[in-house]
Amino acid sequence: MTFPLRFLICNGFMALLLGAFLLLKKLFRRHMTIHTQYVLWWVFLFALALPFLPSRLIFPEWLLSWTGEGLLDGSVRVLSGAAASKARESAQALGITDYALAEAPAVNRGFFLALWGIWGAGMTAAAGYLFRSVRQIRRLRRNAFLITADTEPELYALYASCLGELGIRRKIRLYASCTLESPVSYGIFLPRILVPQDLDIQLSREEIRFIFLHELQHYRHRDALLNSLACLLQILYWFNPLIWYAFSLLRRDREIACDRAVLRAAGQEQRANYGYTLVKYAQKLGNGTFLSPLSGMSAEGKALKNRLSEIVDYRPDSLVRKIKSAGLFLLAAALVYAASPILGVRASDASASLSGLAWEEAGLSELFDGRTGSFVLYDTANNKYAVYNPSLGTKRVSPDSTYKIYSALFALESGVLAADDSTLAWDGTSQPYAAWERDQTLKSAMENSVNWYFQELDARMGLSALTDAFSEISYGNADLSGGISQYWAESSLKISPLEQTQLLAQLLDNAWGCAPKNIQAVKDALYLGEFLGGSLYGKTGTGSTAGQNTNGWFVGFLEKDGNTWTFAANLQAGGSDTAQAAATDDAARRGTSDDAARTGSSSASAARTGGSSDNARISGFAAAQIALEALEIYNSSAQVCAHAAQTVRT
Repeated sequence: MTFPLRFLICNGFMALLLGAFLLLKKLFRRHMTIHTQYVLWWVFLFALALPFLPSRLIFPEWLLSWTGEGLLDGSVRVLSGAAASKARESAQALGITDYALAEAPAVNRGFFLALWGIWGAGMTAAAGYLFRSVRQIRRLRRNAFLITADTEPELYALYASCLGELGIRRKIRLYASCTLESPVSYGIFLPRILVPQDLDIQLSREEIRFIFLHELQHYRHRDALLNSLACLLQILYWFNPLIWYAFSLLRRDREIACDRAVLRAAGQEQRANYGYTLVKYAQKLGNGTFLSPLSGMSAEGKALKNRLSEIVDYRPDSLVRKIKSAGLFLLAAALVYAASPILGVRASDASASLSGLAWEEAGLSELFDGRTGSFVLYDTANNKYAVYNPSLGTKRVSPDSTYKIYSALFALESGVLAADDSTLAWDGTSQPYAAWERDQTLKSAMENSVNWYFQELDARMGLSALTDAFSEISYGNADLSGGISQYWAESSLKISPLEQTQLLAQLLDNAWGCAPKNIQAVKDALYLGEFLGGSLYGKTGTGSTAGQNTNGWFVGFLEKDGNTWTFAANLQAGGSDTAQAAATDDAARRGTSDDAARTGSSSASAARTGGSSDNARISGFAAAQIALEALEIYNSSAQVCAHAAQTVRT
């Protein structure tokens, strides 16, 4: 599922969070200081930013690459042409097929593009409005004149005394403008205060002091930064009226917090005088603060009444109230932290991490022959990894048909399927392959990657149970929001090659406490044959978008001499591969038969099964060829090392 749709769904959770946030403020209003009620908005802004923040900090992998000896490094030579050809023949000899092509539905692509377009158009319009506001501020600043000790000695002296009264050492420039009706402040790095040119004519010295104290409080509270973040988030959430409402409350609390700070500085006895000054200037700007980085004294209607009410009710904050405020602030922060997995919609596109693992980079570029992809090999006995292209080896992509390994396990564990009776009857519906048009067992369905078989298992389990199962084993992002029939097919569910190898190791180790007979049933379904003197198990997967192969998988494990190696090879379309993938798909769609697919006797069947690397550069079969060649390399390297060790011992 693409980001705009996830973001749209996330807005529903954001509405619930806003409701909880406002309820917290309402219930505990008398127990929180005004300043804490305002500072809480920083927590809410952080929550709004979560969908756009990385789900994990990325640490330099080289910090951990020193651990252990490498399994497979750049010094290992790639197989000779004859050996590589033998590995490709082995893939066919093992009966590796790749019938199922997981294709993202065209209707989804159009819908997602429409979402991108609508969201982008709204952001463009909102950004344009903000740009217009910024230009108006710059125009105000250019037309204003700087107030200094030379130009306005009395006014500047009063302003300087306010700076000293608040302990502000930074020189914040003060400007007067003939086109401005109410005082404002702005600027994160170069803070500025603008006041009307006739300020000293219309107001008394004490009233001017109130205004200066108010605007300087905006600087002390870092309101310019808050305003800028709010403007950015308003652009991103332009379509959500609840967020608009939240920002109107933020602006109200911002001004109330400044009013409170002014009274704390001026004294409680100045409440009436300050309230009169506020009424005199507050309504001059009206609603001009929408999508504006300005902070000012403007208010109207209910907001003005709230501010005056708070001024009348002003009392110094007690120590008990301050302690309660700190506790409630931590409670709100904990609420947002608890909701962060839901609000962080980028999690589905996040990467896995090699941090803390013993790994070395594998020199396998020749095997990929210019294709974009990765290979991860995990030596379970020594707990070491060999990784070709770490950036892609940790990147999550659609699992396509490789998800069927776990679909089968979940069905067995839930009782939907029995290990000793796994037959599902074909309902007679026409299928794209003859091999699918018959009753299927788990073994035959896995071997021929029969979509309808596993979709039926998923349907019997139900989306809720499946989601819980994928989450329990930490399968990639465990996102099944793409729908029960297609979440695995270039849709919402994503997993990295690294995670594939880790899950396979956990499967074999029965880390999830499954029934041993169910683990064995899955293993039997994945069994391909003898390879390199051991037993090879695996599953292919191919993904397609807009008729072009974009994703090729081969995952599995090799059991040999009491040890187990899990592996995952992945290919991604890029550059010339995209065009070649399209040719592959076209060739495959011109017609295949089950027999042809098994023997590779036609170009079409070769495209589907991977019999010709020219016609199927991005496919599950192509990924299988790479994986088998890599295993050949590792096996040869291990034999050399074992022979050298034996020589040393003798």
